[in-house]
Amino acid sequence: MISIEGLERQAGTYRLEIEQATLQQGLNLIVGANGAGKTTLMEMLTTLQAPDAGTILYKGRKASNHLPLVRSQIGYVPSDIELYGDMKVGKLLTYLAELKGIYSPEAVDRLMADFRLKEHQRSKVKRLSQGVQRRIAVVQALLASPSFLFLDEPLNGMDAEERKFLIAYLTRYAKGRMVAVAAHELNEWEDAADCVIWIHRGRIRYNGPPRTWKLAVPSRVWEGDVTLEEFEQIPERELIHFQMTDQGVLVRRMGSIPPGLQYAEREPTLEDTFFLHMDALERKL
Repeated sequence: MISIEGLERQAGTYRLEIEQATLQQGLNLIVGANGAGKTTLMEMLTTLQAPDAGTILYKGRKASNHLPLVRSQIGYVPSDIELYGDMKVGKLLTYLAELKGIYSPEAVDRLMADFRLKEHQRSKVKRLSQGVQRRIAVVQALLASPSFLFLDEPLNGMDAEERKFLIAYLTRYAKGRMVAVAAHELNEWEDAADCVIWIHRGRIRYNGPPRTWKLAVPSRVWEGDVTLEEFEQIPERELIHFQMTDQGVLVRRMGSIPPGLQYAEREPTLEDTFFLHMDALERKL
């Protein structure tokens, strides 16, 4: 568990200010618009940035008082991680493991096998696809079996199969550990997230179970097939999502009553929930 009290740090356009928050065991999904403060929070939680004020406690320990111990329990995958492109995969991961104090070839081999990297172990990193490089980045964060694992947009560059595998792996890994994932594509994490942390303009607006966040949406969600002409008449503020089809446009939109006979009410997805809460909050601010 991680406890935050009185945390402050400049985060781009906004100043990140968190009076009090807790990250529990399980998979914590950190969501918010670009520039809201997600990456700044991640970098403070991983001790890469020091807060201007406030404290972060890792199982009751303050990082500034126990920095080597705390860092030994943290794994991190930044959104823009750069690997040693001229090194071969096997040697790179062995080298990074030794930097973390892990001298077990079996542990490295096991993770390489789990992430289907054995076939690439003699290949130079720079010759591999972005998805494979992303898998290597995740493996380096897992080498020491960290109690606190942070991943910033970990699915970037991965294909559909890789994305499903990583989400399933992290869901299992989060049992008994604290995993925090910052993501924009929320629906992929629908069945994985134990907790949603919503940051808006440097403030935590929600921290709790996804189901509770969904139940608190300020509007209902409707889905229906419409013609292109009907689609063009939909007010932009009501439109949540749309997809072109052979018959016309499949639309999801917000509203207190059914917008037409062709619409059926749907349970909000995480994406819908984020959109609806953002819309309601922006109207108040």
